[in-house]
Amino acid sequence: MTLSHTSHRQPQDEAKIYDLIGVGLGPFNLSIAALAAEKPELSTLFLDKKPHFAWHPGLLLSDAKMQTSFLKDLVTAVNPTSRYTFLNYLVKSRKFYPFMASGQSTISRLEFSDYLSWAANQLPNVQFKADVTAIEQQDGVFTVTVGDQQYRAKHLVMGIGTQAAIPDCAKPFVGDDCFHASELALRDPQLEGKRVAIIGGGQTGADVFQHSFDGEFGSAKSLTWVSRRANIEALDEGCFTDQYFMPDYVNGFYQLEQPLKDKEVARQKLTSDGITNECLQGIYQRLYHDKYVLRKPNWWQIQPSRTLVSMVKRGGEYQLSLVHGLTGERTEISADVVVLCTGFKRTAPSCLNQLQSRIEWDSRGRPKLSPDFSVQWQGEADNRIYMVNAGMGSHGIAEPQLSLASWRAARILNHLAGHTLYDPIEHGNLVDWGLPTEAQHHKQTLGAAI
Repeated sequence: MTLSHTSHRQPQDEAKIYDLIGVGLGPFNLSIAALAAEKPELSTLFLDKKPHFAWHPGLLLSDAKMQTSFLKDLVTAVNPTSRYTFLNYLVKSRKFYPFMASGQSTISRLEFSDYLSWAANQLPNVQFKADVTAIEQQDGVFTVTVGDQQYRAKHLVMGIGTQAAIPDCAKPFVGDDCFHASELALRDPQLEGKRVAIIGGGQTGADVFQHSFDGEFGSAKSLTWVSRRANIEALDEGCFTDQYFMPDYVNGFYQLEQPLKDKEVARQKLTSDGITNECLQGIYQRLYHDKYVLRKPNWWQIQPSRTLVSMVKRGGEYQLSLVHGLTGERTEISADVVVLCTGFKRTAPSCLNQLQSRIEWDSRGRPKLSPDFSVQWQGEADNRIYMVNAGMGSHGIAEPQLSLASWRAARILNHLAGHTLYDPIEHGNLVDWGLPTEAQHHKQTLGAAI
């Protein structure tokens, strides 16, 4: 029987102690929910305050593409026979053959979002319209408060959400004509005849530039795309780069000292934070056709190596001050609309406030995670708090990406159960990284303690 996706529940549920309660339903907790749903020995409940599943709805532009294969879905890597695979979604949606004929290796964000919603809507262990306001732990149990109801669990898994990162100089001006890109599709801005500045050189900046160039929000008078990166840089999609997104590398990476981890994450930035070659090629061809074939007057500019350092608003227009990263030259551009493609930041949810002082955080405010994604905390050992999308500093560049979502979900569920529910398939790959394994690290730690 499927649980109602509302905040209404029967009183007897309050006496139940779940094995695991999940807070937040993004793709990562949804992966855990899907794998847990097919293990009847586990009692799980996943709560989200939204009225229905939504995955960055403001970024679901019509032509935006995923950066990962559709096979890296919620479950396939550890349970390919699950009913919640992307392939089953295609079959149940009666579009398997048309999809295969399309020859797509990567799919649109719109279609992947539809797949995620499809999975969420049939899962028996998820509940929407459930805003978790407080979490306490006492006598071996977590108590999770939702409105006037309370649910209890042995363990928690927190879906650490993200908030828009907005430059300090832009914060006073956030509104109808200056906003973060995560709101773009929801705002549906009218850019007809306006001067538009796009700040940020990652995939989101590229998507916003492309859609604005194509006139999806009206024909802009001018477009200026600003990036502090040295160039409009491509996603590193090489087959050997993909080895960073495999379980054996993540396990080895975890054993490194923190300064080395931070250095490697910075060095590997373009493995996850560049722009797909398909997108870049499409933009370049548009620009070539516009400038050299149609010979239009110059109405767009691309300005890399510039950092936004200040903003003012005069007479209804924004004056943006930029500093060149190589020459130090200061320039200004004028805009009627400013779209901030400046990424996201992770923050601990407020419902953890009562437990926050008992959780160990590093000097950068990141939770200290075990190899199995449970936090190190001053609580009872039999009650664990797992966190997803919070471990780039500990587990590496793959942590916030979809590539290893199902592997991580399997690791968490296996750790929670105390035995193997799913084989995480942690075999080696083609590269000998020379990094210590978990077993070697454990042996070294024991030796040092003796």
